[in-house]
Amino acid sequence: MNVNDWSFLLVIATILLTPGPTNTLLASSGISQGLRRSAPLLSFECLGYVCATSIWGLVLNTTMHDYPFVINIIKVVSGLYIGKLGLRLWYQAGRDPLQELLVSVRPLELFIATLLNPKAVIFAMALFPVQTWLSVSNYAGVMGRFVLLVASIGGLWIVFGSLLIGGRVRWLQPQVFQRLAALTLWGFAAWLLINGIFF
Repeated sequence: MNVNDWSFLLVIATILLTPGPTNTLLASSGISQGLRRSAPLLSFECLGYVCATSIWGLVLNTTMHDYPFVINIIKVVSGLYIGKLGLRLWYQAGRDPLQELLVSVRPLELFIATLLNPKAVIFAMALFPVQTWLSVSNYAGVMGRFVLLVASIGGLWIVFGSLLIGGRVRWLQPQVFQRLAALTLWGFAAWLLINGIFF
């Protein structure tokens, strides 16, 4: 696929729209902090994805043939971290989301969760055009479009969370969503741990 063919962004957009560790945290921040206070998190999400996809794209392709166990270690570490975030969200869901004492999503947490997000591997190794890594101009062009897409879809997840706190989605209360979000994170964590240990 050529770097000028933007069709790969449609597939990436579909994957970004699906629930995952980063999206779960963005929606939870929308619940606990609202749209305006959560918006700065988008820069940390973008930075996390840029770092992750760059690392996977430039390093993993050369190391996984000689050191295949590195992938398993990364999966286990990612699974443990994402599981810990799920535990924190589950505990947070028991609180009144209107209280000022509610634990909010920290920028560094979001950055690390995005850095460890399995989606970054798919983007870098399967969806980005191969030419992305061949020149600075190709890299800049692909990453620029990718970052715009990440920020836009991340913003939608924050809006979704802020709608929950406003009571506009009556069938899904914030506490219920956060419990479901925690279960989603645990599902990702379990998948990563199983793949890292047994495969």
